[in-house]
This record gives sequence, structure tokens and C-alpha cells, in this order.
Amino acid sequence: MAKEEEAPKRVSRRQFVKGAAVGGAGVAAAGMLASCAPAATPAPAPTCPPAPTCPPAEECAPCATPWIPTTWDEEADVVIAGYGSAGMPAAIEAYDAGAKVLIMEKADWLGGNMRRCGGGIAQAGTIVQKALGVEDNPDLFYEFMLAAGEGLVDPELLRAFANNDMVDWVIEGLGGQPVSEWEICETISGGPGLNVSAFPVALEYLAEYGMEPVLRSHWFKKDPAQEGTFRGGMDPPGGTGVFKTVHAALQERGITPMTETYITQLIATPEREVLGVKAVSGTTEMFIKAKRGVILGTGGFWTNKKMAKNFWPDEDQGDQGQSPPADGEATAAAMALGADNTFIGVGAGGMGTGGQNAGGGLKINTKAQVIDVYGEPIPRLYASGRTTGGIVGLQYPHCGIWLASAMWFGRMGGKNAAAEEPWA
Repeated sequence: MAKEEEAPKRVSRRQFVKGAAVGGAGVAAAGMLASCAPAATPAPAPTCPPAPTCPPAEECAPCATPWIPTTWDEEADVVIAGYGSAGMPAAIEAYDAGAKVLIMEKADWLGGNMRRCGGGIAQAGTIVQKALGVEDNPDLFYEFMLAAGEGLVDPELLRAFANNDMVDWVIEGLGGQPVSEWEICETISGGPGLNVSAFPVALEYLAEYGMEPVLRSHWFKKDPAQEGTFRGGMDPPGGTGVFKTVHAALQERGITPMTETYITQLIATPEREVLGVKAVSGTTEMFIKAKRGVILGTGGFWTNKKMAKNFWPDEDQGDQGQSPPADGEATAAAMALGADNTFIGVGAGGMGTGGQNAGGGLKINTKAQVIDVYGEPIPRLYASGRTTGGIVGLQYPHCGIWLASAMWFGRMGGKNAAAEEPWA
């Protein structure tokens, strides 16, 4: 062990926070902070090397703080994992709020569950409903969803979701197909541009809970140009039309995703304030700084059979209605920081976390902040879509709920992450 006068100086947590506030100096201090606890003698212990491990045990005690890189390969204000139903709207909102956005996608194709779904969007009181003479409002939507949740949903989260404006946003905000070309029904009807497929019929659930029938599942046209090019599910479903509109909005903003890139770890301070992510791009490991926040929109974890078995030991998992790359890396990364999970279960039909007939995942609040096991937000960490839960209980009561909720809370995450004060 080095002599005392030769040992490097240790940096206090107060010094680290002060350094982080002035930019690059904070990053340097962060690397120095990853030091080892003193050995049995009073002499200071050597500094840990630039890797997430300590020196051998005989030299010093285990590292006292989480490891933070001294340099970053990429950086942005808002870093988003997943180019699908949650991540795409999140990127639009963060960019429009003035943030520099970096979005990554694990697959070598884009769109995730948005592109492979039927394309239904559930909303109450839309401009489409008004044009067709359908009377509806968010209060009725909330009452129905709360009843159908049977105590397994988050009322506050559901209240926020019932006020979503996703149909109107796609039409008026993003220039989606005009009002006259939308359809409202509880199955994909096979009308102009729509494919025929059977979906759960919400009208049956409405009758079960003693509520008047209301049509609020809005269907978007598929994109025929994607025929034969899609490798993520149905070919092509109505969701390809939604994807086309949202993807075009990202292209207009100059937001280009990093494909075949996925998160493996959240990098955070000892207080669990998220500073960035460790990711793999192709075969290269990299560190990406998120100066304002990180948003997780990577879907569930049905391809991770071990994780799925931990949550549903007695169920055949099937494909869970998930995009193929959904194997839970982002979920595990959040749980490593103490993230809590909402109800995760399987109903008839075996569609588990984020699937058709049951739901669950990371717990979030109405700002899309990830909540820890003590009920507190994890600083600078957001999530939406099938990575999260709180909207659906044992049954999937309404066509278009998954797409609408993923997009809605993705937008909330994008807005709120962009509003964070940069840490560096």
C-alpha cells in the first residue's frame, strides 16, 4: 500500500455536488468520488480505478459510492430508451420544450408496439366523437376504467389518463388523417384502410359495470406502404399509420434514433439522482450523459423468461402482445435504483405486463416520474408505456388504452424531463 504522503486526495460529497453544478469539473469530481473506504490503518486508501469495481479486497474495502464515469461518449439534455409508443411522443415534447434529445432503439427497425398494434386510441370527448354526435367526457371514461380496474389500478394515475387528448393531438398537433377519415368502434371494423381483427369488446364490460354504452376506441388507417416490410408483429396493422405520423414529426425535428442500442444500467449519484446511462451500441459499450433526465419506454419483459417467471410462476407467458426486443433491461436498471412495481398479474388469455388482459410494471406518478419503494420519485428518472403499470387490472377493458396511455405519459415524461435543471 502506498505511503500516506503519496496517497491521492479524496473528494467529499459536498465538493462533488459543488463541482457538478459548474459543468465539466463536476464530471471529473464524479470520477474521483468513486474511492475506497479507509483500510484498518489511518492511512487513506487508494483511489478506485476507472471501472465499476474496486481494487482487490486485500488493498482496501469495497467502494463506498456508486461508480460514475470520468468521461462520456455521448450527451443530451434528455436521453430516451425506446423508439415506440412511449419514447417517440416523449422525444417530440422534450424537443419542443427546448431540450436536446437522444433516443435509442434496441431493434434494427423502428416503432415498437406502436407499429405492431391495431392502431386504436382511447380518448373521451374527442373532436371525432363530437363530429359523429357521440356524447362522452373524461369523467365517464374515468368511472368506467376505475370500476374495471377492481382495486388494482392507481386512481390518481387513471384520473390523469382519462383527461388525455391523444386523438386530438395526432390530428391537430401532428397533422394526422382528417377527422372525416377516423372511425370509432370496439373492434377493428375493416373499413377503409383498416385491417379486420378481433379485439376485446368494451361494450360488454360497460354493461357488466352498469354503464351506458359509449364508443371511444378511435381507429387510424394503416400505412399500405409498409406492407411486407414489417418484422415486429401483424403486417401491417393500423398502428403503422399512427407510426407514420409520429415518426414524420420526429424527422421534421431532426431527431434520428440510435438503432441497435440499448440501456444496461442507470448511472446515478449516491442519492440515486440519475445522471445518465450505460448502454450497448452494436457490440460497443458506451456511457451517455443525460443532463436533465432519462425516460424509459422499452416495453415489458416477455422475452426475459427468468424475469417473467419471477412475476408469473404459474403462467404460460406467450408473447404478451409485446414487441420482440422487450426483455426488461430498463425495468431491471430502474429496480436496481429501488424502483417500485405496481400490480403485475395474468388474467384469462395470459397477456401479462403491458399485455392485453392484465397489466403492471414500474410505478409512476402523473408526471411520469418513476417511484421508489418508499413512495418517492427517483430524481430525473421517467417512464411510460408497457414498462409501467397502474392503468389496467386483471382485464383489458378497452381497445386503444395501451397506445393512448403510452403516448400520453410519454408526452408527460418528455415535458417534465425537459423542465429539469441541468446537473452539468
